[in-house]
Amino acid sequence: MKELTEEIKIGCHVSIAKSIDLAFDRAKKIGCSTFQVFTKNPRGWAFKEISKKEIEQFREKHLNYDISPVVAHISYLPNLASLNDEIYTKSMDSFLKEIERCTILNIPYFVIHSGSYKGGTYQEGFEKYVESIQKGIDFGERKVTILVENSAGGGKTLTGTFVNIQAILEEINDSRVKVCFDTCHAFAAGYDISNHSGVANFIDEIKATIGMESIAIVHANDSKTELGSYRDLHEHLGLGNIGETGFSNLINDSTLRKKPWILETPIDERRTDVDNINYLRSLINK
Repeated sequence: MKELTEEIKIGCHVSIAKSIDLAFDRAKKIGCSTFQVFTKNPRGWAFKEISKKEIEQFREKHLNYDISPVVAHISYLPNLASLNDEIYTKSMDSFLKEIERCTILNIPYFVIHSGSYKGGTYQEGFEKYVESIQKGIDFGERKVTILVENSAGGGKTLTGTFVNIQAILEEINDSRVKVCFDTCHAFAAGYDISNHSGVANFIDEIKATIGMESIAIVHANDSKTELGSYRDLHEHLGLGNIGETGFSNLINDSTLRKKPWILETPIDERRTDVDNINYLRSLINK
């Protein structure tokens, strides 16, 4: 059992407070074998400079700590499908600067969330989103793989279905663009991954659309809301509507178990990140 547990990469999103390289120490302390960070304050447009010392320490720890891959996530405000010129300009500026940070820090994966085409048509939003990603690939000098994250669906979002994500991947047609599969988002979008047959059906749909090889990482989050709610509310693993059966079937899938699993679960009096990591590991081969 120990050998099987160690071969599956499991970690969580960690803080970059005080110095971005401290993310490695925080990840190591809680037993992560992979982890995710923001490269800036995610709640604003401003960028605080990363010092040369921080960059050197981050790179050194990247080489010396047995934790990989490191994943970066785009900040909250950018909308890469925005049809509002002012918002789109700000979004692209932030997007490209964050990609630049990934190249400087040697972070191989950069997760982007779904764009919203509010005020326009799906096709207009689709074209804007694809154009944005293509610019990002070139700006990152092809050193960074951009991961399109499935959304909770509803409204004017582009990535609520894997058919839509397939269309994005096919339009871009570049190996530097893959997918981040978020379990909570999928459930909220209407994919019932809470039971054995539902997970089997979901895997079949992935194979028929984007292909399992397109999934680079998994965001492991339970859902506070019901199936098809279109609401993105994360819950501790096994305590939400996906539940233990769902996660047991997902983590033991022969292909998904080979992907890095990164948790974005709450931190409260019920559970810590360590608790959720250990819980997920306890489901392996259960």
